[in-house]
This record gives sequence, structure tokens and C-alpha cells, in this order.
Amino acid sequence: MACGTPLPRITSLLPLTLAICGSSIANAASVGTSDPVPDAISVFGESVSSQSQWPRSYAWGVSYRKTFTPYFAASLAYLNDGHFPGHHRDGIAAEAWVPFDLLSGHLTLSAGLGPFYYYDTVYARTNTGYADAHGWAWIGSVDAMIRPWTSGSLSHLFFDLRLDHSAPAKSIRTTSIGGGIGYRGFSDIHSAPDPNAIAGFADNEVVLFYGKTVVNSFHSPESRADAIEYRRKIWEELRASVGFINEGNAQLIRRNGVTAEAWAEPSFDSGLWSIGAGFGFYSAIDKYHPSAGRHVSEIVSTTVSVRPVNNMNVRFIWHRIVTDYNRDTDVVLLGLGYRF
Repeated sequence: MACGTPLPRITSLLPLTLAICGSSIANAASVGTSDPVPDAISVFGESVSSQSQWPRSYAWGVSYRKTFTPYFAASLAYLNDGHFPGHHRDGIAAEAWVPFDLLSGHLTLSAGLGPFYYYDTVYARTNTGYADAHGWAWIGSVDAMIRPWTSGSLSHLFFDLRLDHSAPAKSIRTTSIGGGIGYRGFSDIHSAPDPNAIAGFADNEVVLFYGKTVVNSFHSPESRADAIEYRRKIWEELRASVGFINEGNAQLIRRNGVTAEAWAEPSFDSGLWSIGAGFGFYSAIDKYHPSAGRHVSEIVSTTVSVRPVNNMNVRFIWHRIVTDYNRDTDVVLLGLGYRF
């Protein structure tokens, strides 16, 4: 992306922006009060269909949901929408939900609707034979959260049955059905005596990463990747990071540069582990880009962190680099960090 980024490109991160800001404000407002429902994190797999002449494909996703009132919840999810002829699509969905608790809390039925910003690898008349198409769609969902145990050591676990339907104006429609498993729990901001002084989650963190880069094309060439990142607590569950990524030489790209991101990252069990979503910008030089100079792309990320010992943590990050010249990449990294 050139430095003169048009407004529609920036607003492609709107679902993530609203979810992060809304979650942080709501969490701050509810500190010191009783949160009626724990946060829910789930991983699911689905069978997905599109046009009738195409065979079904496999989809999967990760969802984070927060319930604000008995009849209103919001979620942020990553959805891999399957592989069909000429379409390899995934994206970020932000949905509002209306939940109904039944059977004394053992069953929760919900209906959700929201925007889905997708990244679709499609056939194109280019020198590489593909293009990275980005666009908006509505996504509607229904799900059933089943809790066999409402007390005891297994009370945090639940099973999830769900159906998702996406209807983009400029891409294929998909309907997927499946299920998964999840975890329910109160984040430290609700459960810690002093949420501003959570043991084990220091204000600063430095991490060294190693992993791989995968180019979003039909052949998905890969290369080694490495990175360094500094992360800082800004307010409650809101964090900011700056870093440097070397994406390596993946045939279609040879790119490295500086990242700057904002994160919503709730922690659990007194900072023992955390999960987060981030967005920001990636200022990089691509040696294979046809035009010279530095280019700024969007970056959307998810992360999971675990603290095995005091001040040390293991962090997983998945970056999606969103370009305007058909060189989107997934950068998957695992790192060892120090908190102080």
C-alpha cells in the first residue's frame, strides 16, 4: 500500500477496531461489579458448502465472546471459510448476539449478525495467476452452547454447535455447519482484587520470535520468518506493540519492516495466560515489489501467551499482512519473552 492510503482501506479494520474498543470500555465500566456471564473462547470446525455443483469443503475458526447483559453479547472471530474452485477465503467477523439461557444454564441458544471482512485468493489474469481480493459481507449465525457441567473442575468447559452463513456481494456465498469445544472464565480484570496490579502480567514485555511466512496464493510458497516485539500495557486490557518482522524469501516476496499495533488482550488466572487480537500497520520494504521504496500495509493479528515461570512467557502470534498488490501473507511465529 502506498503511503497515501485511501479511507476505504483503513476502514477495512472497522470490525476489529469496534470490537477492541468496545470490549475495553465495557470491561473498565464493569470492574468491581458482578459480571453475570464469564467470557467464552471456542475453537470449532465446520463443513461448508457453496454452489451446488461444488463438493463441500472444510472450515474452521476461533471465537471470543463477551456477554454484557442477559440478552446481549458480542464476539470477535477468525473464520477460515473453506477452499472452493478459484476461492480460498477467510476473514474476521464481529457479531452482535441475542442469547437465551435454558435448562438451568446447561444450554444457551444464540442468534448473531455482523460484518465479515474477508480475504479471498481468486484466479486472475496476472503474471502469478491469482489476486488477493478483499471485501465486506454480512455474516449471520446461530449456535447452541452446551454445558454438561455447571459446577466442579469441568465447569469451565462447553461444547458448541453452530451454523454460519455469509453473503458477499462480490464473492461466493457460503453456509457452514459444525461444532467445537470452548472455555468459559472470568478474566483477571473481573476476578483480581486489583485489576491494575495483576500478578504475573507486567506492564512491559520483549519477545524474540521464530516461525514461517506463507504467501496467500494457490501454491502458498513458504519461507523462514523471525521477529522481535516490544509490548506495553496502556490501560486495563488494552496494549500496544512495536516490532520488526523479517518475512524471509518466499519466492513471491522478500520483505521486512516495522509493525505498530493496538491490542485487546485479556489475561486469565492471575496472568498465567492471555489471548488477544490486534490491528495496526506494517511499514516494509519488499525487494520483489515492482515499485521502489517503503510501502505501508494493514496488519491483523491474534495471539496466545502462557507464563510457565515468573517474568518469562511463551507467546504465539499469527499475523495477516493485508496488501494492495496481491502479496498478502500469513506470518506464524512462536517466541520466548521476558516481562518486566
